[in-house]
This record gives sequence, C-alpha cells and structure tokens, in this order.
Amino acid sequence: MDAANRLRFDDLTQANHFELFGLAPGFDIDLANLEAQWKSRVAQVHPDRYANAGPAEKRVAMQWSARLNEAYRILRDPLQRAKYLCEQAGQDVGEGAGHNMDMAFLGQQMAWREALEDIESAKDAKALATLTNEILADREQRIGQMATLLEQQEWPDAVKRLHEWMFIEKFLQEIQTVKRALTPTE
Repeated sequence: MDAANRLRFDDLTQANHFELFGLAPGFDIDLANLEAQWKSRVAQVHPDRYANAGPAEKRVAMQWSARLNEAYRILRDPLQRAKYLCEQAGQDVGEGAGHNMDMAFLGQQMAWREALEDIESAKDAKALATLTNEILADREQRIGQMATLLEQQEWPDAVKRLHEWMFIEKFLQEIQTVKRALTPTE
C-alpha cells in the first residue's frame, strides 16, 4: 500500500463522529447518507484489504474499523446522537451528575409509575396500550424540543431534556416487561 493511502493511528483521534462520515454536526442528519458513508468507509478498512499488510497496519485497520462502527452506532441512534452532541459541547450528561429535573416532569414520572403499577395489578392490557401511546407521544414532543435546543445550542436545557428522554426510554422498557407479563403464552 502506498504512503498516501496508509492508515494512520493519529487520524483516529482527529475527527469527531460527524467528520468521520463527512457530515455537519447536528441532531437532524440524513440517515441514508450516514449509512452510505459508513459502508464506504468500513469497506476501506476491512481486514481483508490488509491481509498482506504488516502487523501494525492490520492493527490500525482494525482500530479504524472499530472507531467507524462505534461512531455509526452513536450517530444512527437519535438519543445517543443527542447525548454525543451535548458531550461535544462540554456538557456533563452522566446520569448521576446531579442534574436538576423539571418538577413538572418529576410529577409526571410519578404519575406514570403509579399508572403502570395499577395496570400491572389489574392486568389491564388496554390501559397499558393507552399509557404506552401517551408516553410515545410525549417522547416525540420531547425529541422535537431537543432538536430545537441543540440547534440553538441551549446546552443546559438540552441536557435536562436529554435526561427526561433517557427516563422515558427506560420506562418504555419497563412497560415492555409488563406487556410481556400480561401477554398470554401458548
């Protein structure tokens, strides 16, 4: 492989996830373009292309492949992409970071949890579907708000909204657990 096409380990740390795929940083991205760029770049560093290369070049190719796959995984997931954008802006997004939650949202969390407990006790699949739809609609609204906050670089509010979204995703997993318990098995 000629020097111009050699993979370099230094380059792995130079670009952010968006730059790796030639995308402008932002929440709203073209997922089809992301996938096409990922496929193109992963093909360039596929281990088969470096079968005759030396050990160092093989290692760098594998590191590039891992970096590209990780960046793609983060960017294709809207929640992870929002989290990444906040982190890139220097925001602490850790779950245990002591973030202030909106009191109205904390009240909403408690109401949803109580509703889920009541639904589970009553084994009410119809009420579970209604609750699920309510939460999905709320999530979509929050995602829209998140997109605006990120675009306007309102980082503290974006982090708050991110934590709310993270709660909703976890709560939706809990709902799925209850749904499986309410679904008769054959």
